Amino acid sequence: MLLERAMGSPWSHGQVEAALAGPALRHRLRWEYAGEAEGPERGALVGLLLARRVAWDEVEIDLVAVDPGHRRRGIARALLRDLVEVERADGVVDFRLEMAATNESAFALYASLGFVVVGRRARYYPDGDDALLLSRRTPRATATGD
Repeated sequence: MLLERAMGSPWSHGQVEAALAGPALRHRLRWEYAGEAEGPERGALVGLLLARRVAWDEVEIDLVAVDPGHRRRGIARALLRDLVEVERADGVVDFRLEMAATNESAFALYASLGFVVVGRRARYYPDGDDALLLSRRTPRATATGD
């Protein structure tokens, strides 16, 4: 399963099922097609974004995972951009997430998409790592589409 391959400490199967069944869930999936090749990789799920609406104008991004064999191909960036575009059109102006402070590649991605650090939780993770709280505020979409 993607989550087990993509994350060092994957969510439990029950946690994923609960997240996928949540009424406020906003999720995006990215599939990779191996051209004309056949086999287990053809049509495999390679990227997953789980997010939920926590207020009428705010989305919390719970999980962004990309299969290790498909990283550095723009999959996470595409998932995040798609989420922001779709939710912004529906009135969302604030996107929030939390990440491990030591995850430099994730931080670089989020920063390049306009996320900024708005808080820190000391020793939040079981390994003692701090969590960074990030936010991206976007202008409210208008009827003219800007």
